Amino acid sequence: MKYNWKDLLVDAAIVAVVLGVLALIVGSLPATFSKFLPFLK
Repeated sequence: MKYNWKDLLVDAAIVAVVLGVLALIVGSLPATFSKFLPFLK
């Protein structure tokens, strides 16, 4: 398999998007947990 610069750029863009989504999810987790903690207790 030949690996072109375009493939590298596409992979980098996909990884960046995935990391950004993960960062958003992790960033919103404390707020979500603080909402559900009263119900769990």
